[in-house]
Amino acid sequence: MKMIETEETNKFSFEAFASHKFYTEVNRSLVWHALNSIASHPPGTLLTIVDMACGTGAVTRLITEELVKQGRQAHIIGVDPSAEALHRAQRSMEEIQANGIEMKVNFIQGETSDLPHIVQKADAAFFCNAIHLLPDKLSAFRLIASILAPDGIFACNSAFYNGTYVEGTERFYRLWIRRAVGWMRKEHPEVHLSREAKAMAMQQLDREGYIYLLREGGFRHIDAVEEQAMMTMDSYRDIGQYWLFIEGALPGIPLALGAEALGISAYQAGEELGLKKVPRNWLQIIAHKM
Repeated sequence: MKMIETEETNKFSFEAFASHKFYTEVNRSLVWHALNSIASHPPGTLLTIVDMACGTGAVTRLITEELVKQGRQAHIIGVDPSAEALHRAQRSMEEIQANGIEMKVNFIQGETSDLPHIVQKADAAFFCNAIHLLPDKLSAFRLIASILAPDGIFACNSAFYNGTYVEGTERFYRLWIRRAVGWMRKEHPEVHLSREAKAMAMQQLDREGYIYLLREGGFRHIDAVEEQAMMTMDSYRDIGQYWLFIEGALPGIPLALGAEALGISAYQAGEELGLKKVPRNWLQIIAHKM
């Protein structure tokens, strides 16, 4: 999937959502388990690690911090299609390096399809919170396997899959979108949802579907577990400010209006149902290359 960066989409970034504590902890858990899977590499070995769709570098920082804890050295390569996100990631990494953390980190603008031209024989590849956006996941898994060293690790996660809704919480999501659509119709009756648009995030696999495609793509020893995160209304407001989420939830609606509608309606839905937090499952996957 090619995500086209524009001046408008840069105003509706993932950064606010990624700053929430639960988001950090979910990704920290994945990073810890994945890097412990390659802890058998001899001490002193320079690891090569790729952070795909790295965005503003939230997961890149977690990878760096865990490697420092393990006393490992690595060349970390962050790849993302957004120049603006990479600029923020570089600035953030310079801040933690200024605090004494020494790690070689490069950020490169590119798509998933560019990976074979960027890196080969990587020890690990991370693809956090974005795998659901790829329409052809099997081809992506085969491509990722091709850039990994033998026994290389691929780690990814998603909160957009069949199984992400904790039982009993579906009513919150239905009410949230219903209230957002209602707000749009009341405040901006001239704007209409697109009937044709179909967001990639809505085309969801279940846990078994991911395992099957990973095996077909060249991976083995696939560990796919669910971790539950408690998301606040503030975090639902913030994911509702992200342009890709807006396009998925309210297709065809201008981003500024969609963000306003989703922000207002998240609190409305929570208040109507008497909720301050809503749990959501995250699928955490670690797979070894054959």
